[in-house]
Amino acid sequence: MKKILIIIISLFLITNVNANKQDITNLNFKPSVDKGKIGKAYEIVTAESGEPVIGKSSYKFIAIPFDCGKDRDSSHSDCGTLDKKKNTFISKGDRVRSELGAWDKNNRFRDEQWFSFSIYIPEDYKTISPTITSFYQIYEMGNGPALKIEDSWGTMIANIMIKGGTIEEKNLLKINDMKGKWTHVVMNNLFTKNKNKGFYNIWVNSEYKASYKGQTHGGAPKGLYVKAGLYQSFLSRYLKIVGMDPNWKKGQDPGEFPTQIIYMDNIFKAKSKEKLKKTIAKVYKNMEIPKAFDLDNLRVESVSDENKGKFYAIVLSKSDPSAEFRAFDEDKGKAKVKAMRKCFEKHDDCSIKSSGVVK
Repeated sequence: MKKILIIIISLFLITNVNANKQDITNLNFKPSVDKGKIGKAYEIVTAESGEPVIGKSSYKFIAIPFDCGKDRDSSHSDCGTLDKKKNTFISKGDRVRSELGAWDKNNRFRDEQWFSFSIYIPEDYKTISPTITSFYQIYEMGNGPALKIEDSWGTMIANIMIKGGTIEEKNLLKINDMKGKWTHVVMNNLFTKNKNKGFYNIWVNSEYKASYKGQTHGGAPKGLYVKAGLYQSFLSRYLKIVGMDPNWKKGQDPGEFPTQIIYMDNIFKAKSKEKLKKTIAKVYKNMEIPKAFDLDNLRVESVSDENKGKFYAIVLSKSDPSAEFRAFDEDKGKAKVKAMRKCFEKHDDCSIKSSGVVK
């Protein structure tokens, strides 16, 4: 009788968790690189908790300082991946995450898609640039990020990438303007290797913020998928800024390194605008749908961008490839010189990573 009761309670809890997930997303998310972590990969918080929630529940992501984990399905570790045969590190790690990924075959995609997500940033959230903090990614299986929505020096940006290399960056909204409230993002993207067909259109709180035309993935033989949550890359960069030892170890005293927390909801994907509308309507039911998700009123407009049409250059240091230096100018050569100067202020082995025109 006791065993039957335990089974019934377990089934109830599983059903309740799945119901809460359906209120947040239509994707089959799984924890990413979470084995051996001190904290949870994610939490589901409900309206009764008093924490920020849209509807019944939301995801909560907490990135505890120096709480790196290991991948459950491979040897990769955010603490550093060791080649046991050669006793050398394949990857130095230097990362911490509280993140989910929808990488199973049923959730992967190509071609045109519509996306949405909502993000809540608490008042005490602290930017840790030049460490990269990612909130949302569109990831190409085997080739790295195609798009990262991230915190760059206190601005939420769209980092457009091919095989993990930056092509363009678009400013979306100041982090300070997002604190203490929900920010809603909608995207209409076409994923292709064709340089003449791919595009991104991005709206934030119903305001048209960014566009891009060109190649949007590096081949994607296995498709793309969505990742959501906190993903901190190159912790050593911030540690250098605050005067701490960049060679950190898992579980060490946090010192000046802050704990980051965000909440996310409305993480939906659909093949068309009409299908995304139906998904949102089904979730909200009798609740008022935020203006930002009134998809019929979203317009593609000209976007004011101080760097639009200018040349950009990205420079790397060979001895410290984790550090990137960017510059913009009306003249292509001057953009390169500016970026090189930034790099040479700290390093003596600088080289151009990429350059082009901000579209």
